[in-house]
Amino acid sequence: MIDDAFLVVDKPQGLTSQQVVARVKRKLGCRKVGHTGTLDPLATGVLPLALNRATRLIQYLDESRKVYSGEIELGVESDTLDRDGDIVARHEGPFECSEKEISEVFARYHGLVTQVAPIYSAIKSKGRPLYAYARSGVEVVPPERQVEIDSFTLLSYRPPLVAFRVVCSKGTYVRSLAADVGRDLGYGARIWSLRREASGPFTLDQALSLDKLMEKIAAGESLPLISPLEVLSHLPRIVVDESEIKEKISHGVAVPLDRVSTPSPILNGRDEIVLVDETGTLLALARLDKENDSDNKELRMSRVMMPQSS
Repeated sequence: MIDDAFLVVDKPQGLTSQQVVARVKRKLGCRKVGHTGTLDPLATGVLPLALNRATRLIQYLDESRKVYSGEIELGVESDTLDRDGDIVARHEGPFECSEKEISEVFARYHGLVTQVAPIYSAIKSKGRPLYAYARSGVEVVPPERQVEIDSFTLLSYRPPLVAFRVVCSKGTYVRSLAADVGRDLGYGARIWSLRREASGPFTLDQALSLDKLMEKIAAGESLPLISPLEVLSHLPRIVVDESEIKEKISHGVAVPLDRVSTPSPILNGRDEIVLVDETGTLLALARLDKENDSDNKELRMSRVMMPQSS
């Protein structure tokens, strides 16, 4: 039986994230498998998977920062903003921009940036993903969102390909970023290749290729599973050692804060708190009752992970 854990797959090009999930679920025989962030079929790299009850924890992960590398192709624009789409415009003639000019354009996108979602994306408008409207020929105004670019670095320039690396906030559309760079340079552009190097705490160093993962499963070899506690390390933690309190937790009942911990400033303003037992086993995620202004504050269970006591 596979543990409730996380596993990082190096997604191959040509498959959707959901196709990877389906293959892993079928091969492992898990009840549930989920992924924490969609990659386009063109993209490769870090695809974190949650196995079994670890799917309950996806919403509590800190994947606020992503790292991508790839190549921008200057001079070609497509409807999907990458090379999988239909070409809608093409630049004829030489490329006269220098590495210095490209780096200067990249620098414009450091900090807070307002992006328009690609029309071929999973973001929803009136309950439907944008790609559904695009495929049916229905025009819709794509929503805007504000993202943050920590760094946007030029790695090399071999016309028409511009190699880059970007560190950005969750929700950044790298395809839109490439199109914006092409527009600013005056040639148009699309993503030629894209690789996710990191998604929050998950990195390529932890990843197995899909083929290697399938080989390991078939051979019955151990997998590089990541424990829920490891990926929840950004949250404060309280150790619970009283049997009576553990029983309440197992039933999802709120517990007095002073029965599990001396109130501490570290809990102030924190949304979620990890509860573990004395052996380090994850019991639950809980939330401090902010509506209770008295000294008798309670922890209300957000997600119970331990078996219910009989």
